[in-house]
Amino acid sequence: MVSYLVRLVRVGLAFLPFLTAFLRDRRRFVLFGRSRTLTDEQRQQRARELRDALLDLGPTFIKIGQVLSTRPDIVPETYAEELSSLQDAVPPGAYGEAEPTVEADVGRDVYDEFDPDPVAGGSLAEVYEATYQGNPVVVKVRRPGIVALIETDLRVIRRLLPVVVRIAPERHRFSLRNMADDFERIIREELDFEREGRMMDEIRENFAGDDTVRIPRRYPDACSERVLTMQRVDSIKITDVDQLRRAGFDPAVIAEDVANAYFEMGLEDGIFHGDPHPGNLGVDQRGRVVFYDFGMTGRFTPRMQDAIVELYLAIAQRDVDRIMDVLVDLGALDPTVDREAMARVLTLVIEDLEGRAVTDWRRIITEVTTVLQEFPFRLPPDLMLVIRVGTVGEGVLRQLDPQFDFIAAAREFLVEHGYMQRGARNVAAETRGEAWESFRAALRTPTKLEATLDTVRRGELSVEGLDLHDPLTRVGRTLAYAIITASWVVGSSILTRESPLFGAIGYVIATVMTVFFLLAIRGVIREERG
Repeated sequence: MVSYLVRLVRVGLAFLPFLTAFLRDRRRFVLFGRSRTLTDEQRQQRARELRDALLDLGPTFIKIGQVLSTRPDIVPETYAEELSSLQDAVPPGAYGEAEPTVEADVGRDVYDEFDPDPVAGGSLAEVYEATYQGNPVVVKVRRPGIVALIETDLRVIRRLLPVVVRIAPERHRFSLRNMADDFERIIREELDFEREGRMMDEIRENFAGDDTVRIPRRYPDACSERVLTMQRVDSIKITDVDQLRRAGFDPAVIAEDVANAYFEMGLEDGIFHGDPHPGNLGVDQRGRVVFYDFGMTGRFTPRMQDAIVELYLAIAQRDVDRIMDVLVDLGALDPTVDREAMARVLTLVIEDLEGRAVTDWRRIITEVTTVLQEFPFRLPPDLMLVIRVGTVGEGVLRQLDPQFDFIAAAREFLVEHGYMQRGARNVAAETRGEAWESFRAALRTPTKLEATLDTVRRGELSVEGLDLHDPLTRVGRTLAYAIITASWVVGSSILTRESPLFGAIGYVIATVMTVFFLLAIRGVIREERG
């Protein structure tokens, strides 16, 4: 209890200067007064203050900063860029701190050799080099005491969250609550190295036949919840363009391979690597893209995967209505949203994006979420990881190829893997179903209408103020023929796009119905003259 209260006070004091400045920006005297207009330099200073506070508070809050850097629906772009520098901000500690964990979980003697100097450090773990059964390996060891610290920090966050939500702009409150829940789940998953190992094995198996991707092998007998031993794969850092060229590799081709690997993971396999920052990607001596660190991974349900495919298809085809439908299906957009207003917004955004020579994925996400701030818009956990891959991965791809177009690459992948044709078939199938239901309803209309008119003639149904008599029956039949004819004309036009034969049959039926329609009109005219 004492440690919790001490931590609560420390966190509060760490954020106090930033919070005071933030509130004074909104109201000069915190509780009252006019808002202040900030320069770009002042905004950057505020962002640096927040970054420094997070860094000073340690692993849990560094991880919060990393997550916030990929949440353009919550933080402005200036803050996102500053917080992204937290990715590699944690220095490695001394081996003496990690040795008890290795000894207790897998045994120090299991390794032929073990280098006590860590080669990398993260917010939750440190990485060492070793030799296992004659094979060069890297050993990822969870930082000692990290679980107790994170549990305390999570209690502090839950206590402070209502305060943060209260002072935040109303449009951000839903996202902040959701992000707090998502963060707790994400950080607990990252602490479990057994889960990370399983996800790594599954992704490795999915790419077993792909010569453009390499996933390190895991050694289960030297793994535990706190220790992960995997194959050491030497590589060139993904963003070291000069070294890639010296090794004979084309950075633009590497960019395509990275993008296609992520499309494969997300659209085909349903399980994907969720942290593509430069420290987690490399290129081996054969030009294969190497993925490291599978602590942050995502898995789509079949329903979610289908929705993501639909979203990519809708964006590639610039179909605004489908984009809105998919966003509603994903839970990112409230079903009660003003669709007409939203369509205007999305149309403007798409037109603006089409006018750019180079598509910037981070700017796409930032612009869309900025424009949609007035709408009931939110990001579910799975979609948040997709956006993280897009925003972080876009920076990597752009360093490899400044002209890289993420959306064009997605469209090409969809075409090559048959998603475009599949999407067209689905639309055609839905259209056929709707056309058939409309046709069946139209066929039933004359019978229902005639039954109703018979009821009127028998005097069993009266409508005050109207003189209903037999010619109305002819009028009703004429109207029914008109509806059926129109249905077949529209339906035949749709069917022609999928099958000329079906379309031709439909037009023949439409022609026959047109004859009945004209005969019915003739009968009404004769009745009137008589």
